[in-house]
Amino acid sequence: MATSTVSPNSFSTQLTVITSAEISRYAEITSQLSQLEAQQKALRSELLNLHAAGAEQETSSPYLLNFVYQVRRTVDWKNHALQLATKLYGIEKAEQWKLKVEVAAPAQAITQIRVKPNPEYAASLASSPSKRPVEAVWMPSESLVRSGH
Repeated sequence: MATSTVSPNSFSTQLTVITSAEISRYAEITSQLSQLEAQQKALRSELLNLHAAGAEQETSSPYLLNFVYQVRRTVDWKNHALQLATKLYGIEKAEQWKLKVEVAAPAQAITQIRVKPNPEYAASLASSPSKRPVEAVWMPSESLVRSGH
């Protein structure tokens, strides 16, 4: 998989603003994603238990579940290499080798986006009752409206 990195300075020098709507939408999608992943995990466990108990699938659905059995092995190559280096060179030289390899490894810069509360917004709500948020109203996305659902 190819990855690319973009430094913040590679964009135009004109300052733009990340809008409140964009921030709220990102926070909403992040929350929905977390909830959906938790639901998927719970449903997966339930389905595996039903399958293991011999449950049959209904055929009236447009989808069927395909349970694929696999055996996977996980090898910790870093640990094995360190063990081998310890056997060959002794503990001290193996530790030196490990540090040398870690320092020589290419670094990859990443930017995480985490949602956090905005203290200025919370303070403005506390100081001004007229700015309190109204009840949220769900609006369908443009793609959902186009699909007719």
